[in-house]
Amino acid sequence: MMLVPYRKDYRKIILGILSFIPGLHDYDRVAEEVDWSLGVGNPIYLWQNDEDGDFSGAAIVELGPEYVLIRRISFLPSERSGKNVYAFLTALHQKYANRRLMGTMATQPLITNWEKMHEKQ
Repeated sequence: MMLVPYRKDYRKIILGILSFIPGLHDYDRVAEEVDWSLGVGNPIYLWQNDEDGDFSGAAIVELGPEYVLIRRISFLPSERSGKNVYAFLTALHQKYANRRLMGTMATQPLITNWEKMHEKQ
């Protein structure tokens, strides 16, 4: 699996994956979220399968001087295993090794569980 930065030609893929988030089912709402994030400079990443090149997850992050806030994270229903989600978070953590991963009210439980698993390794 591999962390891939957003490019304009990935827009439909990002919109499709993020539409699985409750409250973002509407195409216009998802597009608004992506446009706002890109407009303020928040990075968007895709999670790509090494074997077949398919994308299975997406995340919108906000970078602070000492943190990486996971604003949105979503996976295709068939790829929502803890293994995939935690691997994605680990890749983000490695990319921004000098910053702490944090979550919003919606994503913090996932980050907390990842931290517990990450500490055990």
